[in-house]
Amino acid sequence: MEDDLADLFEPQILDRGYGYYLDGAVQNLRQTATQITAEVRGSQRYDVTITLRNDSVMEMACDCPYAEQGKSCKHMAAVLMAAEATNDATPTSSPDQSAQAQQLVAQATPDQLRAFLSRTLASDRTLMTQFKKFMTSSTTSVAEEKAEIDDICASYADRNGFIDYQDAESFEAEIQNYLADDLETLVVEHQDDVAFAVLSHLYLKLDTLDIDDSAGEIMEILINGSDLWRRVIKQSLLPVKRQIFTWLATQVQRPLNAIEEDVRTLLFDQGFSEQEFLEARLALTATMIQRFEASSDATDWDLTQWVLYRAHTLTAMQADDAVLEALYRRYQQYSTVRNDYVDFCLRKQRVAQAISLLQEGKRVNRDLPGVVVEDSRRLAKIYQKQQDTANYRQELWCLVTQYHVADLADFKAYKATFSPATWPAQRTKLFQALQSQADPAKLAPLYAYEDLKPELLQAILAEKGIAGLQKYGPMLKNQYAAKIIRKYAQYADQAIISTGPRKHYREIVDLLREMARYPLGDLQAQQLIQDWQQRYPRRSAMLDELARFKS
Repeated sequence: MEDDLADLFEPQILDRGYGYYLDGAVQNLRQTATQITAEVRGSQRYDVTITLRNDSVMEMACDCPYAEQGKSCKHMAAVLMAAEATNDATPTSSPDQSAQAQQLVAQATPDQLRAFLSRTLASDRTLMTQFKKFMTSSTTSVAEEKAEIDDICASYADRNGFIDYQDAESFEAEIQNYLADDLETLVVEHQDDVAFAVLSHLYLKLDTLDIDDSAGEIMEILINGSDLWRRVIKQSLLPVKRQIFTWLATQVQRPLNAIEEDVRTLLFDQGFSEQEFLEARLALTATMIQRFEASSDATDWDLTQWVLYRAHTLTAMQADDAVLEALYRRYQQYSTVRNDYVDFCLRKQRVAQAISLLQEGKRVNRDLPGVVVEDSRRLAKIYQKQQDTANYRQELWCLVTQYHVADLADFKAYKATFSPATWPAQRTKLFQALQSQADPAKLAPLYAYEDLKPELLQAILAEKGIAGLQKYGPMLKNQYAAKIIRKYAQYADQAIISTGPRKHYREIVDLLREMARYPLGDLQAQQLIQDWQQRYPRRSAMLDELARFKS
């Protein structure tokens, strides 16, 4: 093969590909004059296809996440190395070449060998990787794995250690490859102590990484990383599990950035169900609650999260109900704690108490619409389950007319409580109440659902824009075409007054095409075009776009 691999791959990719090649990960290698195919196996299998022309690489493909970003991956590099090794296996050198090499080494002094090896390794990263593999044992080295993570981070960072937006996606893909291959292998092979050491190093690295991950690259890495954490925690023997718990408990007590939520979740996950961990978690929650209560900088969210962690730990320890209730009552002014208290009451079949808590929540949080809607919907579900139709209806009425005005899902639920015979009268009453609470346009989805076409027409005509017209116009086409066309014409005629780029005029022509779908709409569109051509004869972009109008 005539290509220099250094021209096809980044140095760090070439190094990792060489590691795969040395490990024998390339399997089912097939090569013709125009194509190389192979499988690269680690914890997962990736298929690689390389297209050749005149013994040069024309195209490479791999189904790993990194290659799917349009990058040349380590699996491709490993396959090319294996292909070259296969070709080189054909004798092309003199039979005594091996003996000559041995003779040269024998003649050299140790200092000469060290000097030559140092210079050669310093100038050839591939040989450096090969020498590392030769010098290390078969047992996975924590230091090497940490170094590989550091190398990946460093290879995408600038001299100030910053990974910019353009490189963030490729960085994520390579870390995801590392998780799927190297770390997955550690987990599958039950090297749990090593996997823990590497995962903890990676997470601390990610937490302090200076990166523009506007597309959520760090979050995507953490999603897969958390899965590996859970598997390690689940399968670890107690000594390793204790190390993991201690590390998580230590980290959660110091300021964290990207990994904070993941560390908390892992610490209080079901993986630490042994009594010693439950007791340690309970002590930790007491410490953290006390800390946040004493801090002037702490947020309500910080405090309530730890209150909930304490409540859930007490539940897992099967603590007395009185202990849990004392905790809930102390912090029930916070909506998240109150909601957890409601769950507790429902589990204990204390329905009346749950209802009272939710009603109180609506009162104290009347200035927080989102919280009121959530409490009201929970109340409605409880009333429905209790077959309390009167209160269920009343709660739905409040939702539709006050808390979440004109919400279609709540409207449908309210309607379902009435018979077909009684619904029309109730609907009239409901719409009368809504007309004083909502703009006509907001009622359009309800009118459409009820097939109230005159009311729907008035609602969409009252809009300043034409979004409702575009959405509901087709269902009114047969009865109200003239009024719909008039609305389109008024809107388009107002829009044409403003000058703008060619895109502005294209959008207006699109409106004319929509208008032309209605009876006599094409005629109105043509009249508008003629009028605009006369009013604005110097707008060349407008005239060009109008000339493209076809009904």
